Amino acid sequence: MEFVKEYIQGTKLFYWTLRDVWFVPYAWLDKKDLKTLPRPFYVSEIHPDCPIGFVSNDKSNYTNIIQVPKSFDELTIDKDLKKDLRRVEKKNADLKLVWNEKDALDKSKKWFLELWKENKKDFKRRLELWKQKCYTLSAYFRKELIAVHIAMQERNTIYYFGCWWNRKYKNRSVPTFLLKKDIEQAINRKIKYYDLEVGDESYKKQWGVIERPTKYYAIVTKDMAKKLRIEKYIEI
Repeated sequence: MEFVKEYIQGTKLFYWTLRDVWFVPYAWLDKKDLKTLPRPFYVSEIHPDCPIGFVSNDKSNYTNIIQVPKSFDELTIDKDLKKDLRRVEKKNADLKLVWNEKDALDKSKKWFLELWKENKKDFKRRLELWKQKCYTLSAYFRKELIAVHIAMQERNTIYYFGCWWNRKYKNRSVPTFLLKKDIEQAINRKIKYYDLEVGDESYKKQWGVIERPTKYYAIVTKDMAKKLRIEKYIEI
């Protein structure tokens, strides 16, 4: 396991956390890992099935998992999303879709960086991991690339990482369109779950998702626990 140091905002206090926690869907700890964790240590968004960790009460850390049905019509999505999906399907009928296009992440990374301003070191690591683990769905308007949908399959689950897209085409709602196409593909391939990852964003809840609390694990001081707003922890 690899670790990085993270400072608590507005303080000089720091803790160690898993190196790639920001770039993958969920964290995971095994019992054997606990003896070698650096201190102080804190990691959130641990998978609900992990035997290690304290259950989070933060709704923004709940899962958003779609149980993939046999057909798209069987999805329990809300009526507003159903209406919007009909609109985006018509709006984007002229797009060309390309699965796993070479260099798709490099071609679309400018849109992510314009929005999030991630530092060079972190973004380099993000690209390194995502190129190893992810597949992409690129959308072209005529000959212009306008969006790249990013996801990863692990066993019987697909994890949605996001969409890097050109805001000039906001009225097309391309991320929603590409998400629909990928879920349709998941249905065709008999995938069991499509995971929109943690978060309380309204667009995730529209898909009729399964919400489960993730976990966290902390070995910190009482003062750090207060600043991290956690109730259960191992005190040092």
